[in-house]
Amino acid sequence: MLIILSRAWKFIKSIEDTDDEGTVQQLLLKRAAASGFESAFADRVPSPATKPREIASHVLFQEFPKVWAERYNENHYALRDPVVRHLQRQQTPFTWNESYAAAPRREDVKLIGGEAAAFGLRTGYVIPIRLVGGVLAAVSFGASHAELDPDVLVELAFAANLAIGHLLRLRRRPKDRERKVTPRERECILWASEGKTDWEISVILGISRPTVAKHLLSARQRLNAMNRAHLLGEAIRNRIIR
Repeated sequence: MLIILSRAWKFIKSIEDTDDEGTVQQLLLKRAAASGFESAFADRVPSPATKPREIASHVLFQEFPKVWAERYNENHYALRDPVVRHLQRQQTPFTWNESYAAAPRREDVKLIGGEAAAFGLRTGYVIPIRLVGGVLAAVSFGASHAELDPDVLVELAFAANLAIGHLLRLRRRPKDRERKVTPRERECILWASEGKTDWEISVILGISRPTVAKHLLSARQRLNAMNRAHLLGEAIRNRIIR
C-alpha cells in the first residue's frame, strides 16, 4: 500500500508541476507503459447523435500508430467503434474485449477490432471520466499485450482522471480565479481524500448527502477541478489538505 501511495504522490507532483499539455500526455503514457500499454486515445465521448464533422472537436489527444490513427479519423470510425458505443451505455472501466462481446453489430467488431489488431493493438482498457456539467470523457489505452492486474488498473484509472483533469484545466487557463474553499468544503475534501463516499461523509459531519455533494461540487468549481480525483490533486497542490 505504501508503495502504491508513493507512486500516486509522485505522479500527482509530476502532473501538477507542469503547465505543458504535451508533457501531461507523455507523463500519462509513461505511467501506462509500466502496465504494457503503448498507445492512448483520449476524447469527450460522442453521443449517438454526433455528426462526422463534429468528431475532431471531441479529441483531447491521440497517441496511436500514425497510419491507424489516420484511418480511424478519416473513416469516422468513432461513430462505429464498439468501445465508443459501450461508453455510451456503461461508465465504469472495461476492456476492449468486453465491449466487443457486448457489441450488437458484429461487423463493427470485425472491422475496427480487426484493423486495430493489424496495427498491433490487440488488447485495451478504457477508463471513463466524468467531468463537470455531466460531460463524459474517456481514455482508451491499447497494446499488443498488457498487464490487466486489478490493482494496477486502479492506479491507472487514478492517473488518467488526474491527467485529463489537469489537461483540461490547462486548456481553460483561468486568469483570476478564487482558489479558497470554505471550512465545510475543506472538511468534505479531507474525508473524500480518505476514500469516504458522499453518504459516509454526511454521516461523519451530520449533514445530508446532497449537501455533501453540493460542497464537493462547489470546491471543484473553485479549484477548477474536472472530477473528484482531480479535486483531490488540486487540494494537495494548493495545500488545502496534506
